[in-house]
Amino acid sequence: MKKLAVFAILFIPVVGAAVSASPSAKSADRAAIEAVLATYTKAVSTKDQRLFETLLLNKAIPFSYVPNDSHPISDHGTENYEVFRKGVFEGRPFTQRFEDVRIQQEGGVADVTLVFVNTTPTSVTRGWKTMQLLRVDGVWKIASEFFTDYPTS
Repeated sequence: MKKLAVFAILFIPVVGAAVSASPSAKSADRAAIEAVLATYTKAVSTKDQRLFETLLLNKAIPFSYVPNDSHPISDHGTENYEVFRKGVFEGRPFTQRFEDVRIQQEGGVADVTLVFVNTTPTSVTRGWKTMQLLRVDGVWKIASEFFTDYPTS
């Protein structure tokens, strides 16, 4: 019993330190990142390509749809913003919203994961995406994005 108490005294602080070391967004940064996400859905839903591109670090960032089998990505790379741009800004209109948003941030690096919901007059599709953001001159920019869709039933 005494060994268990000693173990608990030594082990619990280590576990607590590991849990508290997980990055979480500071309130000002979180608000700024949430503003990026709100601008993202506004730009996509209104087909405002110019506004959307202000959110990007540049147009050559890793940006790609990821199918179940990622073999096409391994063959052709991940710089596919142009495919996304054509589909969203030249394709059929839809509105987009985000759910289950999770933001982790430490210093000038942030990771965002979320569920996206795209709605047209005749359909609703959902998927999951992950984005990495960098703070550049005090402004959060999307440095990469990968997304996939959920299977339809």
